[in-house]
Amino acid sequence: MKAVIFDLDGTLVDSAPDIALSMNRLLADHGVPPQKVSFVEGFIGEGARALVAKLFAALDVKTNDLDRDVAAYIDYYRANPVEASKLYADAGPALQALHGAGIKLGVCTNKLQELAEIVLGHFGLLPLMSVVIGADTTPYTKPDPRPLLHAAEALGVEPHEVVYVGDTTIDRDCATAAKVPYRIVNWGTGRDVKVAEEARLAQFADLLPNTVAAD
Repeated sequence: MKAVIFDLDGTLVDSAPDIALSMNRLLADHGVPPQKVSFVEGFIGEGARALVAKLFAALDVKTNDLDRDVAAYIDYYRANPVEASKLYADAGPALQALHGAGIKLGVCTNKLQELAEIVLGHFGLLPLMSVVIGADTTPYTKPDPRPLLHAAEALGVEPHEVVYVGDTTIDRDCATAAKVPYRIVNWGTGRDVKVAEEARLAQFADLLPNTVAAD
């Protein structure tokens, strides 16, 4: 293993409270009562447009301009992206240790790159990342394998030399399509992803010194 690439929301950062807060502001614009964080969390992972579209569909919210609603949600989120978010598990010290051991680190997320960098910067993780690939960095988003492959290429490593860490079936399927070894975190929505036991990650420190990968 020469590099570890991480998903962001639900993997490194519990960002669901802030995402739900922004989403509830958008729902209020449509006269819809606020939703619980746990409900909104189930729609996170495919990017802002899918989040808004799928939540609206689930709540039977009608819109005449989805693009405008997505833009409004992004503006709400940009205004308060880390008010209630927290790092998961031992992300802080473990990523410092990985970086110190010479392991290249990166992020591949369906969050917009600008917002991903703001969140990473808030938690002091941005300086550790050699690459951050967001939903708008390439023409593709996960589960398409190309963003992940682009991240590996930017790190100067081959796909089999990377471990990708995520929390959703989107992450699992992206890594599988890219032929990149992966781990699914054992918290949040990661608990519901069906993977072999050896593909689970109980804490980030388990990536050091040896990483057991799943194909």
